Order: sequence, then structure tokens, then C-alpha cells
Amino acid sequence: MSLRKEEVIQHIERAEQLYKANLYKHLTPHISAVQENFEALDSATEYARYYRLVMLYIAAFEEINMPVMQSYLEALEAINEIQASDYEVICSCYHQCPGAVYEKALMQYPYNETLHLHYALKLQNEKRFLEAIGILKYILECYPATTEARLLLWEIETAYLEELCCSTEEANCYELLDLASATHNLEVLKGLELDERLDEASKSLIYIQIALWEKRSVEILEYWKTEWKLLELSDRARYLLADYARAFMMYDMVSQILRAPSKPEFPTDEFTSFQEYKEYMKAVSNSGWQLAQHHYLLVGNSAYFHTGDRKILNICVEQGLALNPKNPLLLVLKAKSFYLEENYNQTAAAYNEAYRNGLAMSEYLFYLLEVNNRIQSWQGILDIVTQFHKRKSPTLKTMFFKARALVMLQEFDAALEVINEALQDFPLPAHSYAPWLYNLRMLIHKRNHNYKVFLEDMHEEINYYKIGDSDYCSTMNMCVETIFEMGDYEECYKFAIYNYEQEQLSPELYPVLQWLCFYDFLIEKPDDLNDVTENDLIKEPTTFIDYRNNGLLHWIMGNHDAATASLELAAGLTTNKAYYLKLALTCSKEAFHNSKSIRLCETIKKELPESQEWKIDFDYANLLREEKQYKAALHSFKQVLQGYPDHSFFQFPKDDNHVMLRSLKECAKELGDIHELIKYNAMLLSKDNPSINLLKEHQEITNEKDKQDIFVRHNLLEGLFQLGTDMSKAESDELIQIKTKIRTNYFAERC
Repeated sequence: MSLRKEEVIQHIERAEQLYKANLYKHLTPHISAVQENFEALDSATEYARYYRLVMLYIAAFEEINMPVMQSYLEALEAINEIQASDYEVICSCYHQCPGAVYEKALMQYPYNETLHLHYALKLQNEKRFLEAIGILKYILECYPATTEARLLLWEIETAYLEELCCSTEEANCYELLDLASATHNLEVLKGLELDERLDEASKSLIYIQIALWEKRSVEILEYWKTEWKLLELSDRARYLLADYARAFMMYDMVSQILRAPSKPEFPTDEFTSFQEYKEYMKAVSNSGWQLAQHHYLLVGNSAYFHTGDRKILNICVEQGLALNPKNPLLLVLKAKSFYLEENYNQTAAAYNEAYRNGLAMSEYLFYLLEVNNRIQSWQGILDIVTQFHKRKSPTLKTMFFKARALVMLQEFDAALEVINEALQDFPLPAHSYAPWLYNLRMLIHKRNHNYKVFLEDMHEEINYYKIGDSDYCSTMNMCVETIFEMGDYEECYKFAIYNYEQEQLSPELYPVLQWLCFYDFLIEKPDDLNDVTENDLIKEPTTFIDYRNNGLLHWIMGNHDAATASLELAAGLTTNKAYYLKLALTCSKEAFHNSKSIRLCETIKKELPESQEWKIDFDYANLLREEKQYKAALHSFKQVLQGYPDHSFFQFPKDDNHVMLRSLKECAKELGDIHELIKYNAMLLSKDNPSINLLKEHQEITNEKDKQDIFVRHNLLEGLFQLGTDMSKAESDELIQIKTKIRTNYFAERC
């Protein structure tokens, strides 16, 4: 049954969908349907779609019918619908595809890297190694980032080198050197060391290559300084050394190695035969085009990373891009030159251009991270990391940037989650973002006042550093500030004095060290630590650190009012508000500024109820008592008793001067509350050897207010008698009378 044109087109479309989905076995009925109704098609485009499908179908199976494929290729050529992809399909079957097809394809598409790769594979299969090497070098000259071509080149050069070494005929020593150098074959290189046919420059090249593979980078640098620098080196040897130095970030060495690059010599791209095209490819490979660009890149990076010479950097960018305006690595160098000038819009534009011209997505996004980090676009960093994670697996670097951006955006819980994931799920090598992640987590712990885990992370971080280096001391500075806020001044001094002796103590922490030496008489002040003067004060403080340091400096100089005020202002600018208000309270109390101290206590109780503690509440009650606000003081003391029973009953020595009880007793006495006065005085007497003065005082109160209670009077007089106190005759007589009365009234036998 014949199909209409629309139905035939539907079969073609369905077959195309199946091919894209790799469902090759389901193609047969659709291709057969089109073949049986081929006459329904009436345009070259429709014919081409069918021919192309058949070629793809045939190429999908191991048993390839090359004559049939060629016939369909010729059919496409005949209707002038041939495309590079059609040649790519047939040329991918390099075991069967005739060489003439490759020659025709390459002549028509001289810059198609896929066709050239297929041809190189065919030449490799036929052991035409030299021709294959020439093809691949041409591809790499045009497309230096083609990793597949680079790997295939190494494979073919290795095979050709092995063939030459196994041959019974004497090989050309320079050809062996080229191949051994390209494939890093140390065995062959060492064999060539004694080959007398080689000139001195070639022997130097061999010697240098072997050293590069067998020596450490520090040794190579020493060889360069003492020996190789004095030799007449070939360009190949210089580029070899320059690439090695770049790999180890020894850009000072790069700048000494390279001279001015040779000017490329471009061949004309006029060829009419495949032989002429082969000559053209060889000429392009030997033109020095990519080598010159690479030279500018090496020197430019040396200027960027080592000398900081912007003039040299800009010359390298300008002249390198003049050779190839689309070289992505030179465009990256251009972006770096803008970065040095702090022209971040142009920096981002140059990175965008590099990406459009082949820069890998991962590298592109990493560069954008640096730009957004410099301009502090934290949301921009989060967006970039999101894009990166859509394409590639997260890395420790991307997790760090994400966590840092979240910290800067005050999203601390989210940041902590990212940091925990990074430190748990990724390897943490020595040179990585691991210590920075620990440092970020320390910041969050410090903010949350989780000091125990802060110190645990501190020990994890410093394991990545050498003791005494700048990173190590930077972490110690962070610990000085944190442990200071913990109130552990003796421990804080250990960290501060270490950094001070290493000349690494942050200037903003000098007042902390000076205050520690002033405040704790057990801490020894370094002889070379200057005394505090008015000149040390920050004249117009604005930040937390300004106010904190001014507060400590005023305190040292005895300006308690100014110190208290500065510390209060510092408290308002930090997450650890409670600590600095308490520090201000301590300063105010030292100056006996009771009214100011009361206000600070009330501020803490009102604004930071979670930070209340026994000492603050007790100080508050005691300050009220000292200011003769007895009613409020008594109420506050009772709240302390209820809120902190353990502290209230066991904190003070159990003697006649029990501060809590005496304070309660004083408030009751001043308020004229006899019942409370008797109660608290009785508590002071509730011991084996009560105070004689307290006994006498209680006796007077009883005689005045509660004379009818003969048992209390008996106990008081008996206590004086038992303590051996000199009692008056009246007191002795009264004790006898009370005993008689008690015996008569309560213990006499009743009839």
C-alpha cells in the first residue's frame, strides 16, 4: 500500500528520533517504509534526510557495507546536500573507508578536527605513523585544546618510537630524540645520552629532560641558577624549562628563561590537490603560530604572578591576541590585566569572551568566583556556584565560596550546613580549602558562643600550618579575641604573648594584651610593651574594635567613666553583647559608680535575660543595698535565693560574716521588719558555735519585741553560758528564773 508524502515524512522524523535515542534496532521498519515509498518524496532536502538516515543506520552496526554507504554519500554529493557530518559518519569507519574519501573530505573541510582525527586513526591503523603525526600536529596547531588529538598523538608517537627502536635498520638519532622527548620516554633518552651523532644542544636537552623527571623542583631551580643558565640552550630546551617552571609556579625562573618569540610564518591556504594540502598542513605545524602565543602566555603570567610588571603584561596580551584574537588562554590573561587595574567590568567581559572561544566551563566559573569575591557580590557567588554544581560535581573550592558567601549574607545556619558537608564528604589534603573552611566554621562558632567546638576546629585548622607562620599566627589572633570573650584571661595571655613575641600580634589586639597585663597582677608585662598613653586612643571611634580598644585603654589609665561608656558602645556593635556589658559593669563597680552599675545590671536583665547569672543578680541586689534602696534590694536578694539556691546557700563561707544572710538581715532591719530580722539572725546563729555578738544582738531584739517567748530567751542565755561568756548577775539570775519557770510549767509532775 502506497503512502502519502506526509506519512513518509513522519517515518523519517520517527527514525531520526529513534537514532538520537540510540534505539537502532527499531529503525528498520521506518527506513523500509521510506524506501518502499521513495517516489513520494519530491525535494532534495527530503532525499538528503533519507540518505543520511541510511548512512547512520549502516554505521550503527558492526557489519558495515562500505559500498552502500559510499553510494549514499555520492547521492548526497549529486544533489548538492553534502555536509561535513556526512563525511564524519563514513570516515569514522576508518577500517573500511577508502583513503580517497578522506582526501576529498579534508580538502573540502580543512579545519574540521573530527575529520582529521578519523584520518589520523586510519593512518595509525595502516601504520603510516609519520603521516598520522603530521595530521595531529596540524589539528593541535589549529585547536590546541583538543585533548583527544593530544592523547592520540602521544599514542602514535609511542608506537612509532617502539617501531624505530625494534627495527634492524639504524634510526635517525634526531628523530628518536624528537619522539622520546614528546613521549617522555626516559629509557630511550638515557640511551641517547651517549650517542655521539647528537650535537651539544641536543645532548643538553636530553640531560635537562632526565633531570626534570628525576629531580625535585628545588634542585631544578638550583641547576638553572648554577649551570643551565650559562648554557647555549635550544628553543625547545627553553620552552621545556619554562613550562616546567610554570607548572611549579616558579615564574621568576620563567622570566629568565624566555627570550623574544620568533615571528610566525603563515603559509597561504591555496591548494588544489591533496598533496598540496599536506604541504600546507606541514607548513602550518612548523609556522610557530601556537608557540608564539604560548610564549606570550608564559611571559605574561610571569609578569602577573611574579614581577607585577603591568607594562610587560599588557604587551604580551596585545601581541599575543594580535596573533590569535580568539585564544582563550590569552583572553584569560587579558582579564587578569584588567583585574590588576581593578576594572572588574572589563575583567568579567574578557572572561566571557574567553568562554565563548573555548575556555572550559569549570575554569570560567572559577574565574568569575574570584571577580565576584573581589567586588563582594555574595549573591553573585551563590549564583555561580549553583551554575557550576548543575554541570559538575561540587568541589572543596566551590563549597568554600558558597559557605563564605552565606556567612557574608548573615545566613549562618545555611553556611554551617555547607561547611559540615564539605568537611565530612571531601578529601582534605594539605594544600586545599580545608583550613579556610575550618576558619569559617570557627567564625560561626564564635558568633554562637560555642567555644568548645571553636577550640576543636582551631586545632584542626592549625594542623595545616607550620608553627609560627603567618597563617598559624592569624588563627592565634582569632583565638586571642575569642578566648578574651570567654573570660579566660590567663589562657588568652598565652596566645597573645606568643604572637607578640613572633611579631605577629594584630595591632588591634595590642590593647587587649596591655589590659591583660594591667588587670591580672599574675601576668607579666613584656619589657618592650609600651605603656598606655592618651595618644593610643582612637580619636573618632566608629567600629566595635575602636570602642572596645578605647574602653580597655581608658580602663588602664583609670578613666573608668570613659571606659564604661566605650565598652557599652562596643557591646551594641557585637554579637557578644552580654560579655561587653558585663565587662563594662566590672569596670563601673571597680570605680564604685553604683548608680551606673545598677543601670548596667538592669540593662542586662532587660535586654539579655538569657545571659543572666547568679553573680549579676547578686551584684544588682547588693548595689541596691549599698544605695539604701532596701525594699528593692530585699526583693532582689529573695529572687537570688529562689533562682540560685545552690549558690545562695553554699557559695559563701559558713561563718558569722555570711554575706547573703547579713545582707538580708540588714535590709530587714532598715525596713523595720522585725519578723524577717529575727528569722535571718536566727539563721546566722544556727551553728554549733554561734557568734557571741549575734547572740547578744538577738537577745536585745527578743527583750524588746518578743519578751514573752521564754524558750527563745532561755536558748539565748544558755548559749552565752555555754560559750563561757561573762554574764552579768542579772542575766544569771534571769537564766535561773527561766529554767525554774520552764521546769515548773512544762516538766513538773502533774497530780
